[in-house]
Amino acid sequence: MRAFRALLLMIALGGATTTTADARPLEAVKSGGVLRVTVYRDYRPWSWQEGSRLKGIDVEIGAALAKSLGCRADYLVLRPDDNLNDDLRNGVWRGSILGDAPGDVMLHVPNDARLEDDNDKIKLTGAYQVESYAMAVDPAKASQAEDFSLFEKEKVAVDLGTLADIILLTARDHKLIDHVVHVRGEGKAAQAFENGEVSAFYGESALVEHLVHTSARPAAIVHPAHRLVRTFAIGGAVKADSVDLADEIDRQMTAMAASGELKRIFASYGVEWRQPAQDR
Repeated sequence: MRAFRALLLMIALGGATTTTADARPLEAVKSGGVLRVTVYRDYRPWSWQEGSRLKGIDVEIGAALAKSLGCRADYLVLRPDDNLNDDLRNGVWRGSILGDAPGDVMLHVPNDARLEDDNDKIKLTGAYQVESYAMAVDPAKASQAEDFSLFEKEKVAVDLGTLADIILLTARDHKLIDHVVHVRGEGKAAQAFENGEVSAFYGESALVEHLVHTSARPAAIVHPAHRLVRTFAIGGAVKADSVDLADEIDRQMTAMAASGELKRIFASYGVEWRQPAQDR
C-alpha cells in the first residue's frame, strides 16, 4: 500500500495550503449517530468491495468502533494517492477535490510519531496491528524459499516498487533478478500465484496469510531472512484537534484487544493478530 511505501521512503509530509475541514469532537460524533471511517480502496484483506458489500478487517474494525460509540459506521473509500500526505489530506483533514467529506478517523495509517511531527493537521491513534513480510509458496518448495535460493530458477511475484520488491532484487547478491515477476498491485501479484503463474508470492504478511486462507492452491507461509525485512505498526489518524475522539478510539481499541474482538476479526480473514506495544 502506498501509505506504507511512503513511510519507508521517508516522503516528507506537510506543506499543504488548502483549508482544513472542521473537526468533529467526540460529542458531535455521538450526537450525530455516525462515525465516518476512511479505508483504502481495493486493499485485501483490509478493505475491498465484493459485489455491493464493503468488507475487510479495517471495515469491521470501523464498524466495531462505531458501535462502541453508539453510532453506525459510514465509510469513505479512498483511492490511494502518490504519497501519504495526499492520503491524509483527502482522508482525514480536508476531504477530496471531488467534495467528499473526510473521515472522522482514517484506518491503516503507519503508526510512526514522525507523521505527527511533520504534519500538524493530524493526530495518530494507537496501533492495532504489527505487520511485516511473508511469502506464500508451493509447500513442496518451502525449504528452498527460506533462503530465497528457489528463485534463482523459479518465478516469484511481487508488487512493483515496494520494499518487498527491493528485498527480492537484492537477495543472494542480485541472483534472483531474472525470476522476479513485477506486477502492479499486491492483489494482482497474489493472483499470479493463485493462478499458478509463479511458484511464490512475496508481500505484506496480512495479504499472504489471507491468500493462503482463501486460495484453492495449496501454499505454505515462509519468512525468509533479509537485512531489509522489518516490522511496522499500523493504526489510525484523526484531525489534530479531535483529541477527545482520538482518546476514545484508543480506549475502545484497548477494550477490543482485551475482549478478544480484534483477534476474532483478524482470524475471520485468516490473518494473525499481532498485538502492538502499548506505547509508540
